Amino acid sequence: MNALVYRGLLLFFKNKQAVVGSFVGALIMIGLYVFLLGDSIVNQLSMLSNPQLVVDTWMLAGVIGIASASSTLGSVSQLIRDKERNVYTDFMISPVSKSKIMLGYFFSTFLISSIITLAVIIVSELYIVFLSDGVWLSLPNFGLLAIAGILTVFCSSSFMFFVASFFRRIDTFSTMTSIIGPLLGFLTGCYVPIGSLPEATQNVIQYFPLTSGVVLIRRVLTENAFASENAEAVQAIKEELGIVMNYQHEILIPVLILLVSSIVFLGIALWNVKRIEMKR
Repeated sequence: MNALVYRGLLLFFKNKQAVVGSFVGALIMIGLYVFLLGDSIVNQLSMLSNPQLVVDTWMLAGVIGIASASSTLGSVSQLIRDKERNVYTDFMISPVSKSKIMLGYFFSTFLISSIITLAVIIVSELYIVFLSDGVWLSLPNFGLLAIAGILTVFCSSSFMFFVASFFRRIDTFSTMTSIIGPLLGFLTGCYVPIGSLPEATQNVIQYFPLTSGVVLIRRVLTENAFASENAEAVQAIKEELGIVMNYQHEILIPVLILLVSSIVFLGIALWNVKRIEMKR
């Protein structure tokens, strides 16, 4: 299993297109902010003392969330390539158990996405401090931000691993990921403020598992931006921007949603792989 994890890391970071593709979702988010949404959201928050900092931290939290999800799309594609080239079949007829082989693929995806997400977190923090006139996160808060990012990666890796378990051709999977990538940004409320969407759409976003991870990231990253503002105004703005969402006022419930959904997706994926192999 360790050899498969190392192989996955090596192949991914040698593939420059896959590495760049992992940042496509984040670049879309930045483009929407810079060219379409940024100024209008800042104007809507003019009652705050520093609306630009609030919007910048909200946007960068979305970038981290999108990066943690979209980076799994590129890394999990190695599984599909191996299926198409029959390398996967060679692994499956080896004496190593099928579960260990699949977990090797999964953990390589998880580690790749974790590395990319942590890099995006560091760049986002530097942007906030040096370009948005924000302040450094405290060490405990930075640790919480990293944990929230890793939990989101774990959930998105499990979800994409589950999706990939149904595919055997890379061109079909690539078509699917071109749809899933932008859709994940919408379903996690990263592309537009959640409060501006219809109530039915808000309910879908709220109960989508990855939204819990994005909410946790937003709560930590935007905390300093609201430090000196009126409590009532802050609460309304946080609900509008999706920084807090009903049950997600508490930390425990989003964490449980991420962990439980991750285990469910991963369990179904492993079962699906065994079911397909038994039919062959």
